[in-house]
Amino acid sequence: MKNRIYTYNLLCLLLIALLQVACKKDKLSTVTDNRYNTNNQQSSNIRVVNLGGFSQVIANGDTLTNFAVKAPDAAANFPATPYFPTNGQLGRTWTIPQDLFNAQNKIDLGLAVYDYNPGLNSGVELNLQYDANNPQDVYLIQKDYTSDLPQYEILPRAVTAPAKPDHFKIRIINFSGNLNNHSGNASGPVEDLNGPVTLAYADGTTVSAQTTNVTGSQRASEYVEVPYGTYQFKVLTTNGRQIPATGSSTFALTVFDPPTSTIAIGQTNISNLTYAPIQTYQPGGIYTIVVNPQIVKVFINENDETSSFAQNTFQVITDNSVPANLTYCRVQAVNAMPDQQVSFSAGGTSLGSGIAFGKTGDYATMIIGNQEVKATDASGKVIATTKADFRASQNYTAWLYPDATGAAKLLLVANDLSGTRFTNAEEDGTYAYQQYKYFFFKRYLNLSMGNPYITFTTDNGSPSGVNLQPGLPLLQSPYVISQFSEPKYDIMAYRSAPNVVPGIWADDIPVITSDMFIPNKELYTKAGRKVPGQEAGIFTIALIGKTGEGATTANKARMIILKHNK
Repeated sequence: MKNRIYTYNLLCLLLIALLQVACKKDKLSTVTDNRYNTNNQQSSNIRVVNLGGFSQVIANGDTLTNFAVKAPDAAANFPATPYFPTNGQLGRTWTIPQDLFNAQNKIDLGLAVYDYNPGLNSGVELNLQYDANNPQDVYLIQKDYTSDLPQYEILPRAVTAPAKPDHFKIRIINFSGNLNNHSGNASGPVEDLNGPVTLAYADGTTVSAQTTNVTGSQRASEYVEVPYGTYQFKVLTTNGRQIPATGSSTFALTVFDPPTSTIAIGQTNISNLTYAPIQTYQPGGIYTIVVNPQIVKVFINENDETSSFAQNTFQVITDNSVPANLTYCRVQAVNAMPDQQVSFSAGGTSLGSGIAFGKTGDYATMIIGNQEVKATDASGKVIATTKADFRASQNYTAWLYPDATGAAKLLLVANDLSGTRFTNAEEDGTYAYQQYKYFFFKRYLNLSMGNPYITFTTDNGSPSGVNLQPGLPLLQSPYVISQFSEPKYDIMAYRSAPNVVPGIWADDIPVITSDMFIPNKELYTKAGRKVPGQEAGIFTIALIGKTGEGATTANKARMIILKHNK
């Protein structure tokens, strides 16, 4: 009897449990997950490089982007899609995932310009074949600005690392076109920059024969290998005119003077400077500089209102996933020791031989770690040494200078080539740094004898370095920042004291002018351009030599300029 009761109770409990499960309702989550889609997608070796303002993608009949259109004044918070998780639209580059190709490794791709103005909407249809052995770039071009460019072009892309691990690869592609509209503003019409192009360093020196006079029919040059470092590459026409770059996040650097393509200050006031970004090209990196027509801005009246026009410009495209530089640094030596020719070395690597007073050696690439930097005189005698802990991705200058007794000393200074400025604007540091790609950074050093305190000023009295002592560089916020719009100015040295600033003008120390930061003025004059008041870059201005006893015409105190980017 008891067994029947227990069995009955157990069956009742099971029945109640089943009823509870059956009656349980799903609760829908009301929390929206706004995180980007980070699912791993195997990439193909076909990349789309969007130079034409395309925003929408259709693959094999399926829309991959959001096809959302908003008014020009609306917030640009477009909904994400699985293949475009940031804003649901095609950006500047996109590597096509492998899962979009069919069994025959083919894809039907549609790309469209789809925006608020229906008259500007256009598109292109592509059928691409995936070949694992042939990496390709599909360059999308805005052909409406010209009469001679295609809507797209497919070019091979390098993926093999440079033969020298401390170098990077770079090439130039010429999609320059014959513009349909050359109307400009009161300053004049838009200049014609169509034709062969040449890749050059900041001073106008050509990079390589392979990247010189690349024609539109040739399209792409070969890749060339260049030592890693910080460069301001420029693109020149056959007669030496500079082609401007686009892509700056600083509005003032996007407004050009139509007849010269230089950065405009006002409708008829120009800087005579052509915008070209400064950046570090990492070891193992692969880069393309591509020239093509883009929309830029122009002042249309004295109220600084702007309109737009098309001009052939260039951009820097990164062709691979650039590895972090954890191995190399760059080191340069300067002889600020009067009356001596000096040779420098670091860890057995030469930094220059027989360098005269006031001259510099070429940059050397060093492997990181503890090294001894040595300076030897003409007889081979070691006159100064210092220990250095070289760190990855850093840039150093070894300065040989005399102390107060005339003994040789080596000063190792780390140069910041990042273009970053600390603003100290936020307590938590959120927006405390500003990053620039076009900047005028100057650092000041006192490496002279007989000048215990030196203050540098411009000719308007603004101090640039206050009470600098010999061999003691300023470490916190050491760079003085100039603006591209500044007219030509002078830099002067004053003999100051801890409580007397700027002090007494040192009229025996020659004044230097801002146009002395331009190493090759013929880059401008040969092209029929005006020489600007200064040039962009990272510089050190050092006072070297002697004042007082022992000073001669050859070794007396003077300022020298060292440019750290090329």
